[in-house]
Amino acid sequence: MFPFDLDDDEIDVEQREEKEPRDYEIDFKTGKLTGKIITGKKAIEQWIIIVLSTDRYFYTQYSWDHGSELNTLIGQNAKQDYVESEVKRMIEDALSVNENITGIENLDCTIEGDKLMASFTAQTVYGEVDINV
Repeated sequence: MFPFDLDDDEIDVEQREEKEPRDYEIDFKTGKLTGKIITGKKAIEQWIIIVLSTDRYFYTQYSWDHGSELNTLIGQNAKQDYVESEVKRMIEDALSVNENITGIENLDCTIEGDKLMASFTAQTVYGEVDINV
């Protein structure tokens, strides 16, 4: 069989298998690599935490698509409704670059002083992932 004889369905399956997320595991308590390789849902969870913890436009080694703008909300005297809607928009924007993430649900966020805390459920092609950042 020649490569150009493949059905579109076969190409999609092959591409999907090649694109399963894979990364080195990070222990976020120590900030060090564990030496293990993680895949699928666990890799997506780690990617989400990293992206939301990285300030967008600040680090030159990342493209402008990587990171979030959540830090811009800290220090504002805004109402909780406004903060929640902006946090949701900013999280969805930051995660939209990952084709494995289909949406977020159950968002809960608070700002206390100079700290923003958010928890939500990310909908992925590998299942739901609970996130606390």
